[in-house]
Amino acid sequence: MRVRLVGYEPDLERVCAAAMRSCYSPHPGYELFTYTSQDKVLDGEKIFDAERIGGLLKRALELGHYDILEHNSITWLVEAEEKEILFLMESSKFFETSQIDARRWLITTNLRVLVELARGTNDLPLTKELVATLNEAAPIISSALSIPTTKS
Repeated sequence: MRVRLVGYEPDLERVCAAAMRSCYSPHPGYELFTYTSQDKVLDGEKIFDAERIGGLLKRALELGHYDILEHNSITWLVEAEEKEILFLMESSKFFETSQIDARRWLITTNLRVLVELARGTNDLPLTKELVATLNEAAPIISSALSIPTTKS
């Protein structure tokens, strides 16, 4: 194990899509988040299903509307040298790190930082391994960014 995803918000992509839609809707995000079936559609809204969520997230990525991707946290257990962790921390001030022992770290950030890493030019192995976990934590966003699927 070098990078292991240990936690992320349930319904992470639904939360981000509700945050985006609430920017333009008269309904608050929490209402958009919960209305997911035909019998629970809000006035003037489409059903908030997987297709709608995917469309909103893909549009957010196209527009660079990344602030909606900050409504979550993602945590990994990482085996790495201190210099790798320091370089990662220099790439964004939004990484939180806790050293467990000489080579193990607990790292937390949000989806925005991970998307920015995916779109950036940092080709370090640790960065690639963190970004690859998008397949599990945020599959719609991973697909939109064309993140290769890794074998477990």
